Amino acid sequence: MSKSVLPKRCVIADDIRASRETVRNWLCECEFDCVLAENGQQAWELICDQPSDLLITDLEMPELSGLELLEKVRCCNDTNIDKMPVLVITSLRDGQTLSVVQQMGGDALLQKPLDKQSTLSTILDLLAGRQHLRHASQAGDGTCNCEDGVISPTLRRLLQAVAKQEG
Repeated sequence: MSKSVLPKRCVIADDIRASRETVRNWLCECEFDCVLAENGQQAWELICDQPSDLLITDLEMPELSGLELLEKVRCCNDTNIDKMPVLVITSLRDGQTLSVVQQMGGDALLQKPLDKQSTLSTILDLLAGRQHLRHASQAGDGTCNCEDGVISPTLRRLLQAVAKQEG
């Protein structure tokens, strides 16, 4: 990497340490500067302290969920923050998740377990300005596995509240 080009800064928010460290390792191989957060509130504070080029967030986290974090980002008055690409990652297999993430302004959605190639491809697309909501299955084949699944009661209430707002 040229010394005149600064590495892209990425905030990775996931309450599962192994998930955030795996994504960080993949991005560090591509010379990203990664900052890790254990929950949405920590991620929000990191973003406010120093806006980033990308946010990767899990949906289900303590203190501030990924949906609440996405809402804060999109409602922020700082254009360095509200226009930041957001990649949502989740292990949820719920039919509402894709539409809710899209409605709230998420730029891409990937299901766990993440595949290195599709994750990096999606990130590079987002940073190149090709911001369209994508949803990839665990196999990375671009198919949507959207059957109703088991999700936490808290996240189900959030999804239902957002669905009522759109209706």
